[in-house]
Amino acid sequence: MPEVIITYENLYEILRREKYKTELQKIDKTFYVDVVKYLNEKEAILESQSKKDSIFASTEVEKTRTQLKNLRKILKELYEKRENKIIQASLFASRSNMAQDTSMMLPEELAFYNELSNTFTTYKDNILIKLLQNKLPSLKLPEQKDLKT
Repeated sequence: MPEVIITYENLYEILRREKYKTELQKIDKTFYVDVVKYLNEKEAILESQSKKDSIFASTEVEKTRTQLKNLRKILKELYEKRENKIIQASLFASRSNMAQDTSMMLPEELAFYNELSNTFTTYKDNILIKLLQNKLPSLKLPEQKDLKT
């Protein structure tokens, strides 16, 4: 697979696809590495621009700062869109006992999906299934912390 070069436009397009399609979109397995590299490069450019002393440099510094701010917004929104799709898939898997297609998930997302699916299933089995069997739920509940200060 060819190396994917992360750019502002590329990230925006990834977000756009994720927003407008119901299923999880394919992202290169090196996405996080590539994004961190890109952000570090942008930060280095910003630092370099900040050291220059000219009227044009201040304009470029502001443009780069704005672009970094917008990049972080894009990344946050992308994460939240994908997170929501993963939560829905894990909830559906728990409710239906049907495996979901996880091929579009990054390794970190797959770990999140598996943990959520297990948690949903555990709670369903130990609350709903027990109730349907005329039994009390059998969960070890965490101790309540006293919130008084």
